[in-house]
Amino acid sequence: MGLKSDYMRILLSAYACEPNQGTEKGFGWNWAINLARVGHEVWVLTRPEGRREIEELAAVSGTPYTLSILKRNGVWGIIAQILRQVKLDWQYLYLVWQLRALGTAQKLDREIDFDIVHHVSWGSIIAGSWLWLLDKPFVLGPVGGGQIAPVALKQYFGHRWRHEAIRSLCSSSLARFNLVARQSVSQADLVLATNRDTLDLAQELGAKRVKLYLDSGLPPEFFADQLPTKKPGEHLRLLWVGSSEIRKGLRLTLESIAAVDVAISWALTIVGVHAQDVVLRQLIAELNLGDKVNCLGRVSWERVKAEYASHDVFYFTSLRDSFGSQLLEAMAWGLPLITLDHHGARDFVPQDAGIKVPIADAAGTVAALARAIEYLYHNPRERQ
Repeated sequence: MGLKSDYMRILLSAYACEPNQGTEKGFGWNWAINLARVGHEVWVLTRPEGRREIEELAAVSGTPYTLSILKRNGVWGIIAQILRQVKLDWQYLYLVWQLRALGTAQKLDREIDFDIVHHVSWGSIIAGSWLWLLDKPFVLGPVGGGQIAPVALKQYFGHRWRHEAIRSLCSSSLARFNLVARQSVSQADLVLATNRDTLDLAQELGAKRVKLYLDSGLPPEFFADQLPTKKPGEHLRLLWVGSSEIRKGLRLTLESIAAVDVAISWALTIVGVHAQDVVLRQLIAELNLGDKVNCLGRVSWERVKAEYASHDVFYFTSLRDSFGSQLLEAMAWGLPLITLDHHGARDFVPQDAGIKVPIADAAGTVAALARAIEYLYHNPRERQ
């Protein structure tokens, strides 16, 4: 297979693994394919979703790998179906999958004798992994999950704050009682943490070795050959990229932009949320933003690149995020950032790449974000 003499046999646990996807699915796929490309022999434990796309793309690229699909059949399949019928959260389905993955991994290890076991998805320190039980060198991560949404901004979660507060409790005070998380972290030979909050939690859970590790990356073809030169225009063109998940902070974005000095002319483009989204339409009407907001919905990566190239400032107000790969994409196209100064953005966004706004109370945070927009409007050379 053209492997290097120092290749390793790696068992990769990737619950979510699909090519040409973002977030967890993309992380799982990219770890698998890139470990194989640099010469390692890779076995991937994953779900049935994405199998056709994985096999087609791997065949075209000629990259060797072995895919172990954990099908939904037998007793475990029945349990998973019952959990879906009673509408329990993904965490319960994930637990079922993890137990099945352990059994499959043990059988594979007797045949292959792996050199390293590496868990990448889900990338949650709280959810953990059972694969340390193979008693092989075990890498956990990159994982997040230690970051907690700021209580000062709880109003932006609306009715979801109760759920978020429970999650925060499980990620802080109760984490030490989470046997899966404690064992996964303490038994790992290396834990890769996606932000300092998670690194601190890993140390509390007994990590032997933990490193801060950015879990986002971009292929060379995403980068501009030459960064676009932008002349100051009539409007300050703001760009926001994300999903309609409430933790992404779209309401905070719109409230803070609405608080900008009325003498400043601005326009906001939203990528990832459709104009027909009911909540978004209500927010725009409520804040009287009118035709200043343009919603593109979900678009291709090529279109996203075009938006990065044509805007002046990237705006990121996620209330809870390991990092946010959009930040990396924006920096790749030379866009200055306005972001909250917490979680992965605090740890990995360079000080000279934009403005990191400290979190105060809700009103203070809204005002500080608005002042950041005003500053970049009045200082076009700083934007460059």
